[in-house]
Amino acid sequence: MAFEVEYFTLDTTSSANKYVNLGGTPFDPNDVVMDLIGGTAQAINNDFGVDGTKVKWDNPSFNLYPFLSSGDQIRIIYDRS
Repeated sequence: MAFEVEYFTLDTTSSANKYVNLGGTPFDPNDVVMDLIGGTAQAINNDFGVDGTKVKWDNPSFNLYPFLSSGDQIRIIYDRS
């Protein structure tokens, strides 16, 4: 296993697009962890989703859809094995 931990501060572009691009591709997209800095852990496929190297909340079905904005900080942990 080769765990990666990436931190993002959302800017106006990532906030408007409602996704961030990871530096690598998760081995299993269902085993990606997302935490809001100063908040709580988020649930995969409920609060956010993963598509290739994108961690996204770009669909109204994701609970984070209306909430994340520019300046918010997130941490993403995934296995890149």
